[in-house]
Amino acid sequence: LALCREAQQVLRPDLRLMIMSATLNIPQLQNLLNAPVIESKGRQYPVEIIYTNDADEFLLPELVSQTIARAVNEQEGDVLAFLPGEGEIRKCEEILRMNLPEFSIHPLYGMLPHNEQYAAIMPNRYGRRKIVLATSIAETSLTIEGIKIVVDSGFGRRSRFDPASGLSRLETLRISKDAADQRAGRAGRLSAGVCYRLWTKA
Repeated sequence: LALCREAQQVLRPDLRLMIMSATLNIPQLQNLLNAPVIESKGRQYPVEIIYTNDADEFLLPELVSQTIARAVNEQEGDVLAFLPGEGEIRKCEEILRMNLPEFSIHPLYGMLPHNEQYAAIMPNRYGRRKIVLATSIAETSLTIEGIKIVVDSGFGRRSRFDPASGLSRLETLRISKDAADQRAGRAGRLSAGVCYRLWTKA
């Protein structure tokens, strides 16, 4: 943003910038940039939040699969579960295929082939209930049809710069409140939904 602002002031006075977000602190940003704000409320259905116990980072696939099994017995609709990365997704998928064979189970992450991503997003052609196991890729831009249940592990994977080594590395970290709210909102895109959070309310 700083580079764009500099280019705007020095090289391209005709350059227009638009910043879009569902979670930014708008009044503060508006004051800093002296910019007009256009707000769109969109449509969001109510989402009931159910808190479980704190999740152990090293047992996420097992804990998420247990929570999914509980959720599909208690609720209707398809499930979107958030896990930090591909490794946890594949382990959770393996557990679910053994325990819930009647469900259509789909991983969803950035490096997945396009046809598999498409299968995760679209409704199951045979009418089976669907479980989508996703990374943070599904937090914002995607609307996955049929999702009424979200299971949130509370963890994400981010690249962090390590000054000691001079390299960046991926770290599994707790997500922010904004990210948690974004994830829960996936359950309320098309109708009222439920979000199971793998942490306590406190």
